[in-house]
Amino acid sequence: MKKALILAFLVFALAGCTNFVKASVDTLAATQGFIQQAQQNHQAECTATPTLQFPCVDINLAVAAENAGVDALEAYCQLPVAPDPATLQAQGTAACNADPTKKQLLISALSNLGTVIANYKSLSGGKP
Repeated sequence: MKKALILAFLVFALAGCTNFVKASVDTLAATQGFIQQAQQNHQAECTATPTLQFPCVDINLAVAAENAGVDALEAYCQLPVAPDPATLQAQGTAACNADPTKKQLLISALSNLGTVIANYKSLSGGKP
């Protein structure tokens, strides 16, 4: 839930930031939608048998990869971990204070997320 709230904030607050940050936020938002749909589509079977490699374990891998991406974006933008609503509101559209030393961390996290989602789509025929 924390990740969804922070991602939702980032989508709106970082709209005016660099293309790199916007592309990162867009990627994370699209991935979040895909994962949420996959969770909904497979809830019954994953509740019954959570150890099924596909789709259950693979969905969990996607969630972990997305969370790592959000954490990397938080680090890159120097946002506090689990910022409270008042902090987010105070930061507004200036929320991203890019730390160039964290850029590679974000690139790697997004690359890993892309790989995990591509593997899932390969197994699912492109469906969530």
